[in-house]
Amino acid sequence: MRFFITYTQPSVEKKALSLSKKLNLELFDDSGIYDTDSFSSDYFLVCKSERLILKKGLRKNAKPIFCDFDDWVSNYDDSLLKKALKGLPKKFSCLDVTAGFGKDSLEISKSNNCHSISLLEKASWMHALLQDGLENVTTPEAKELTMKFTLYNIDNLTFLNSSIKQFDLIYIDPMFYGVQRSKAKKHMQALRDLLPELKQEGLLKECLNSARYRVIVKRHKHMNYLEDLVPTRSVEGKVVRYDLYNIN
Repeated sequence: MRFFITYTQPSVEKKALSLSKKLNLELFDDSGIYDTDSFSSDYFLVCKSERLILKKGLRKNAKPIFCDFDDWVSNYDDSLLKKALKGLPKKFSCLDVTAGFGKDSLEISKSNNCHSISLLEKASWMHALLQDGLENVTTPEAKELTMKFTLYNIDNLTFLNSSIKQFDLIYIDPMFYGVQRSKAKKHMQALRDLLPELKQEGLLKECLNSARYRVIVKRHKHMNYLEDLVPTRSVEGKVVRYDLYNIN
């Protein structure tokens, strides 16, 4: 599996070249490529005139992957996560230390009590997709929610060790490896393919030291507790479990 940057129109070639240098990814010219099967397992960060997308393979019918906050506002609902947010104070601040595509951060922002969310994403290509997603928000509802966002392209432990700020809520989604039988959705599969399984020892403990009220950890229901630390309580669904660690 390889990872490239490419572009669709000559007008965005300079943007693609700039991104390739910034993200340290090879710029790929796919014009004249007919043997698309040779690239079926590769990923491409595609610069288009309208937005930045990720796709697997070079086939024209490959579904684009991007941060679609406009769609997620109305067509994504995580009732389990909403239950995990109950009891937090009004105007709570949140730190998402594993931002990914920002889908769970958006869900947290839907809480009327949520005042602000800081999103940490170490992978520069993912941070670029997040930034592009925010720049392409169009609906009033999505704009209102994403106005709460502040993005950081930084390792979470580095941020936690250097920041003196405390957050009311800290959210951790370490991703699930090797536990699901069914194929993951394209967004999650891309993260699993492109990001290594990191063993971030001590992340939960650092989060517990930086949270005022609660740390929430997203787990597959069959997984052990993160760092073997028993939560205050858990909210469990058919596949996912949210472990809640209340402070004091």
